[in-house]
Amino acid sequence: MTEKKLGYNVRVKAEKVDYKVFREYLGIAKKADAAGIYYLGIPEFFARFDPKRLHSIPYMGAIATETEHAYFGPNVMEVTLLHPIHVADTTATYDIMSNGRYILGVGSGFWPSEYDNFQLPWNKRGAILDETLDIVKKMLTEPAVYDYRGKFFTLKDVCSPPCVQKPHPPIWVGGASEAALRRTAQYGNEWAPGWFTPGQVGTMGIKEGFNWDDALKTLRDYCKKYNRELVLGRAPKGPKEVGFNISGINVNINPDREKAIEDARHFWVDVRAGRTQGGGSFEMKMKYAAVGNAEDVIERLNEVYKVGAYCVVIYPITTDSKTQWDRIEEEVLPSL
Repeated sequence: MTEKKLGYNVRVKAEKVDYKVFREYLGIAKKADAAGIYYLGIPEFFARFDPKRLHSIPYMGAIATETEHAYFGPNVMEVTLLHPIHVADTTATYDIMSNGRYILGVGSGFWPSEYDNFQLPWNKRGAILDETLDIVKKMLTEPAVYDYRGKFFTLKDVCSPPCVQKPHPPIWVGGASEAALRRTAQYGNEWAPGWFTPGQVGTMGIKEGFNWDDALKTLRDYCKKYNRELVLGRAPKGPKEVGFNISGINVNINPDREKAIEDARHFWVDVRAGRTQGGGSFEMKMKYAAVGNAEDVIERLNEVYKVGAYCVVIYPITTDSKTQWDRIEEEVLPSL
């Protein structure tokens, strides 16, 4: 039987960002945690032309100490823009602060301008990500890393605090390229693509006509190559297994479907100006979103679970996050 777990995006990203808004979003995170949400996701962006947000790294410290049950983590973090030592140390720190609830979500990003601002090569981001993950896993599982010499990093006598989760906190790999599938099997614990729903083909960045069946078959083949096993419908157990979740579906719930669409449009077009989630038109986003009444949203979520994902992380596309959470808690969670 397929597990049906729900993740919730608790980004602080609004029309106005101040202390009051921070406390509001943190309050939603605490309510979601108390209601039994499986995972709290915090998107990460660096140096974007979109300042109305809080940085995930310090914000996750508040999530770690203000919640008690839910897993949480960056959804996802462009670790290629950070030094591997920083990634390893923050990972271990959050895992300790939360008593073993941290999940490291990683990706290579989709905005070349971010790499320009960091003076890093956009065309080498995949290779940098691979080496970063290799270092991070060594630092989190070994007492020390001596004389690490790679293409991009040379380290000596470095270590991180011992993590609560063994052998290390789970690593979720975002992205919808074949490289992301290979990277998941080689370094990750779960493949966590975002913004894709069943039936979507030709837009996953791998090849024309690539669909979920093809993607999961490719991931399974890579798992065999690295002596691992792909498991569907449940969370992986142990380092030999690789899991699959959908790490981002846009959601807006309203008993009046037209009002749900209107609210989603205001958020995406007027507030965000189409600058998040890789850009794209509102019409394109709607094609793969779950917008409407609770029954509409539950039906779309069940389509995703049938593909083999055991967890779906939903992103409320609204300026009224409190109302959206209340509707999810009252009308969606009981159905899972």
